[in-house]
Amino acid sequence: MQSHNFKGKILFSAIARGEQKTLMSYYAEPLEAGFDQTIMSSWDFLNFSAEEKKQLSTRHRKMLNNYRHINPFALNVDAQELIEQIKKCKSDTMVIEAHDYGAYICLAALYSGKLPANKKLEFQFAGSPLALFPKTMLKTSPKTADHKIVFRVKENCWLAPFSTLYSNEKIKCFYLKAA
Repeated sequence: MQSHNFKGKILFSAIARGEQKTLMSYYAEPLEAGFDQTIMSSWDFLNFSAEEKKQLSTRHRKMLNNYRHINPFALNVDAQELIEQIKKCKSDTMVIEAHDYGAYICLAALYSGKLPANKKLEFQFAGSPLALFPKTMLKTSPKTADHKIVFRVKENCWLAPFSTLYSNEKIKCFYLKAA
């Protein structure tokens, strides 16, 4: 199983130019989970299925704990940086790829109401438990239908067996299962 990734890059492709480059890099300090945060009963609020509960190891719960306790102030700073990078980009049509904590940065930017409405943006996410995205960061729905989210779940991803984790009733996206 891959280790959880709170560091990485958010990539974008300018459709017209066919290029891909780093839009921003990020790093968030992972937390050490206490025993009380890794016991199964501390995750009852997610309503896992019986099969998901069987597969949810202590290691999974420790990774999820990092998402559950993300610093919203740091996330907001990262989202503001992403918004500025998008505004500076000359392309009007972009595909932005992010995974793990990077998807949270993109979601915070998208639901801030501060992304330019004149840009067509497609966010492609993988490996992020959308169910744990902080509700306080869902401030404003995206301004335009030209801002969309595609969530990919690969079979070998640590998140794949836990469909409960990649759905969030307030986040509107297209789900794709990939081999």
